[in-house]
Amino acid sequence: MTFIAASERTFPLIEEFLAPYEYKCVTLASHIRKKDEHIFIISQSDFVQTANDIAGVFYFDKTLLHCIPETNQDMAEKFLSFFESKNIRCINGDSAATDFFLSVLKTKGIEPYHTNHYKLMTLTDEPVCPPEPLSCDDEIRRCYDSDFDSLFDLQKKYIVKEVAPVGKQVSDLECSASLRQILKNQLCFALCSDDEIVAKANTNAIGIRWVQIGGVYTHPLFRKNYYAWNLVYAICCRIKKTERNVCLFVKDKNNPALQLYRRIGFEENCDFEICYFN
Repeated sequence: MTFIAASERTFPLIEEFLAPYEYKCVTLASHIRKKDEHIFIISQSDFVQTANDIAGVFYFDKTLLHCIPETNQDMAEKFLSFFESKNIRCINGDSAATDFFLSVLKTKGIEPYHTNHYKLMTLTDEPVCPPEPLSCDDEIRRCYDSDFDSLFDLQKKYIVKEVAPVGKQVSDLECSASLRQILKNQLCFALCSDDEIVAKANTNAIGIRWVQIGGVYTHPLFRKNYYAWNLVYAICCRIKKTERNVCLFVKDKNNPALQLYRRIGFEENCDFEICYFN
């Protein structure tokens, strides 16, 4: 078992290997699409000639993103050695492989201080239209840098509720950085009511064949108006024009969100975890 840094020659092989699993690791796929220098191949051979020589792919730069269909003891021993001199802050991925990494790290006395549990949901068909049209005072529009101030409060509330570990203080600086990256690199849509932004949704990873939606948040005073449905529908339609499929993950206890996404046409696919380390 060996780890090989990805290269110009191997990136096409990685994309071929990733194709059946990309829906579970769109953030990883986005790094592969950009040919990131932090991508590694897991292989039994020192020289990868075909996609069949690849047993797994991962990204590591303090955050670990992974696509490993099957794990084994040889991998565990290799990762034990790999983590020896590494500082890991976060693991992000499907629960089966993430739990493998947790068991490896536990043998070193390293455990996460918090884990968020999600359901990964996928949409391969066309999204279902909202049951009610927007009123004449409401509109959906794409957001740009000029909308930063109007979006900031919604973005911070979303991070606190859906992403950050329980009890963690989310700084304005952290929120600003994430929002600026979204406005620069992702699709971000807002729903305006009487010219005020009251709900938002965005992509948070654009892969090769899949796009991941995140950041769906409606101000509490404006809920139960199908605003989230309208936003997610709009952004799904935009993504579908690129001939990509759509996925997202939602906290496993967030039943209202789970029900909403099912009604839009999403299907539950697998369990997903984000683990935070000191």
